[in-house]
Amino acid sequence: MSICTETYNKEQVYEEYYPKVLQYVRSRSNLHIDAEDIAQTVFMKVFGKWDYFDPQKSSISTWIYNITRNTLIDYQRAMTFRQHGELSESLTDDYYDILNCLVSDEEQERLVDALKILSTDERDLIVLHYYSEYTLLYISELLHKPYGQVKRLHMKALKKIKRYMEEDECI
Repeated sequence: MSICTETYNKEQVYEEYYPKVLQYVRSRSNLHIDAEDIAQTVFMKVFGKWDYFDPQKSSISTWIYNITRNTLIDYQRAMTFRQHGELSESLTDDYYDILNCLVSDEEQERLVDALKILSTDERDLIVLHYYSEYTLLYISELLHKPYGQVKRLHMKALKKIKRYMEEDECI
């Protein structure tokens, strides 16, 4: 039996901390409509990690606060990502917007075709970086991927585009 389950009752913890979590979420964001959903998510995480709580490391209120803070950050990042559109579904329109100011009509057509050969992750990254002008570091946070992985994915995508464009020139 874990230290947490020996010391604390889940029902008591929920009754005591749910109103505090809900108030914290409401005070930190404009997400009043989603505040209850976020608070419920926090407690799903709390009870999912129940056996890992160690009162030697922190108080239960600190532990719940950290889970709440991280859940709220994750939710806000997800909302920011969604506000920039469902990338995978609307990429073609975004590609044309990017391309219109960069290259001639013929080159635009070739570049759009090149983007189509990329994986969904590669296309999303290219659109976020070149269209939305996000840094690779910020994109790594948005996509919840390590920065090094995002840099490698970026280079891989650029190499694929370059290879495609070079092959197309030879035809």
